Amino acid sequence: MGVMVAAALVATAPAASAVPARGDGHRVTVMVHGFDREADISCSGAWNSAENLLNANGWGDVVTFGYYNKATNCDLRLQGTTDTRIQEVGRQFAWTVYYLYSSHDVAIDVVTHSMGGLVAKAAIEGVNRYGVGKPPPDLSGLTVNPDDLGATVWPRAWPPFLYIEDMVTLATPHQGIGSAVVTACALTHEQCSDMRPGSGFISWLGKQPLSQMGTDYTFLASSHDDTVSSDSATNKRTAHHWALYSSNADGGTLSHTSIRNTSTGDWQATYGGQLSEEGVGSYPAPLLRMLDGLYDQQAQ
Repeated sequence: MGVMVAAALVATAPAASAVPARGDGHRVTVMVHGFDREADISCSGAWNSAENLLNANGWGDVVTFGYYNKATNCDLRLQGTTDTRIQEVGRQFAWTVYYLYSSHDVAIDVVTHSMGGLVAKAAIEGVNRYGVGKPPPDLSGLTVNPDDLGATVWPRAWPPFLYIEDMVTLATPHQGIGSAVVTACALTHEQCSDMRPGSGFISWLGKQPLSQMGTDYTFLASSHDDTVSSDSATNKRTAHHWALYSSNADGGTLSHTSIRNTSTGDWQATYGGQLSEEGVGSYPAPLLRMLDGLYDQQAQ
């Protein structure tokens, strides 16, 4: 468990003060996994490569967040299922971030895979729509179990603010997934229903919502992802920074899953963004680009 998590769980509820200034560097980093049909994902298994790379490069406070009741090896865990709507997972994620970090004036960074990016963006969007301007709640009486962050713990509304400085999404379906597999999945899993293009949730979510300190977005995608299209994973190339990987020097490609684990290789990509130069050519491996996206707002 991260140092800040342990400290916040025993701290009294603070009063908010100034919005944190941007500070390029090694923030607390929260990692959010993607959809899992069996709802029994291992957070440590999903994020082992990324977490090890972060630790080896100076990130000492890395926290994994799970949202399924059968998820294992997660630092923080909700008690959800594949029928828990993504907006509701986002609301509970928002309260978790607020309680542990934002209410203590601590900014965090977020790394996500697949549906996890929708969860994290939903947290910001919900706060912006329904929480901003509301008085800070008194949470001093809460008893929070990090392995059982249930909906009954948090107020039914949304937090008044969040401080999420950087967000890196890996193969996130920002515009939904139009495949027949997801259409069939939607018949039995509400989260798949939410991920259909044009769903009420996707329409509600919008593009790149900004937290109360501003949020710098990096979207990483693979042209060989057979789950999420390039347009969806880059949100039609509207992020501050985005990259679409093609292949490496050996002809290898990135799948929907391997993009989350790959930190080596000489890769070719198309890249650009509102704060990045556009180009086509040699590009860092996905997890190396993740480090850049978390560390430096102007990372190319």
